[in-house]
Amino acid sequence: MSVYSWTQRHREEGQWGLMSKKEREERARIPTRAALEKSLPDDPSELKEQMAKLLVEKAVLEKELELVKKDVSVIPGQLSNRQKTAVVDALRPDFPLPMLLDSIGLAQSSFYYHLQQRSRPDKHEHIRDILHAIDAQSDNTYGYRRMWWELRHRGIIISEKVVRRLMREEGIVPRFPKRKWRYSSYQGEISPAPDNLVNRNFHADSPNKLWLTDISVFAAHDSRVYLSAIIDCFDGKVVAAKTSVHPTMELAQETLLAAIEAEQPEADGSLVLHSDRGAHYRGSTWRSLTAKYGIVSSMSKKGCSPDNAACEGFFGRMKNEMYYGKVWQTTKELEEAIARYIEFYNNHRIKTSLGGVSITAYRKLHVA
Repeated sequence: MSVYSWTQRHREEGQWGLMSKKEREERARIPTRAALEKSLPDDPSELKEQMAKLLVEKAVLEKELELVKKDVSVIPGQLSNRQKTAVVDALRPDFPLPMLLDSIGLAQSSFYYHLQQRSRPDKHEHIRDILHAIDAQSDNTYGYRRMWWELRHRGIIISEKVVRRLMREEGIVPRFPKRKWRYSSYQGEISPAPDNLVNRNFHADSPNKLWLTDISVFAAHDSRVYLSAIIDCFDGKVVAAKTSVHPTMELAQETLLAAIEAEQPEADGSLVLHSDRGAHYRGSTWRSLTAKYGIVSSMSKKGCSPDNAACEGFFGRMKNEMYYGKVWQTTKELEEAIARYIEFYNNHRIKTSLGGVSITAYRKLHVA
């Protein structure tokens, strides 16, 4: 082979292009069929033992897939003990019980317990279906406390302990993803900063007395989405939210105008709007808008996240419940999901701090 050919291979494939097939297999540790056969035991009894184990594992996997086809909430490899018992019981006529239990990872005592429970009428059978429906509606975000509140609103009165047990048996577990990096719009002290009038007291006795605002970033494969939101401290309502693929000054300004249009606050200086010290809230247009509509500005201290903790807390909950743990291909897909979540958050999501009702329901009860 010529020097040019070697050079071309190296350019296209790197060091792999300079290796022989044997060297590649050794480097990648890719076993050949001959090596695999050589690793098998020579003793026929050992081979039969391995074959029996593989047959059991294959049967268990096939039965799990049957469950998935019948119930989309079933996740192969993450079955509840009740579901595992159903699989083992179905295969018991064809395979030894100890091998089935070992393959599926179920203790013999648990198997017989759930087998006995299956023979009894399940007084919670209809509730199990409702739990799965609520789980789907909340996009797998409700823990047992919110699930308990939602059941009460539907006229189903059972204890939190029972809800917790049923969720465990049904394999309903809310997501607890890892937190990722945080967006910051701080660009220095480009204008005088208003005083911090809130001092971490995020309480309001009525709507349109204390608003919080911030911008957070969400990443998709093709780009990023920036969400600007304004939160009312009376009940946590998202009074306005706008998204864009660019974190412009206009994004924050459009959010403020949308909030004013939606809520029609009194322009008498009774509304405080608190933000961090980001550039979006330091520009002349922003300051002119707040002055025009009689809104009093308040700002966090420099580099002090807890000063706007309630707003950042909303973004954190939102990302935990609808963003983390998923693959977002496009910004369009992500923006649509954000809009759906905010609608759900305002109108349907149970808030334990409001007595187990949604924000919309709370306002109907407490605002004339």
